[in-house]
Amino acid sequence: MPTLETPYSVLNEVARDVLRRSGKSVKAEIELVPFTPSVLGFVRAGQNVIYVNTVPLSGIPQSDLFEYLYVVILHEYLHLLGIADEREVRRVTLEIVDEKFGEGSFAHNLSLNLADPRDVMLMESWKMGKPHTYM
Repeated sequence: MPTLETPYSVLNEVARDVLRRSGKSVKAEIELVPFTPSVLGFVRAGQNVIYVNTVPLSGIPQSDLFEYLYVVILHEYLHLLGIADEREVRRVTLEIVDEKFGEGSFAHNLSLNLADPRDVMLMESWKMGKPHTYM
């Protein structure tokens, strides 16, 4: 299990990356808490606390821990910035993660699994230089 120092170092990096990209920032705190394994993290309305679930976190190999925390904290940080739409947060998370870690990374694969399949299809079609089509 990571110490609280690890998530805060990830939070600081997330905040720097988001500020660089969007010019926006928010003060946030981290709490590591166990809850249902299907939820990796969450924020509560009116709070600036990112709750990171320790249940799935405990199964992440040490070598992937930073990237895992980056994805979860980035996702919730975007919500704290005011992006309420879950699909939009997942799309932006995937974009930022791809820029930072690349497409072969653990972070990319995690973000890709969390993204809406329609957004994944659109992003793939843009990379190939072809307009998307619906059939």
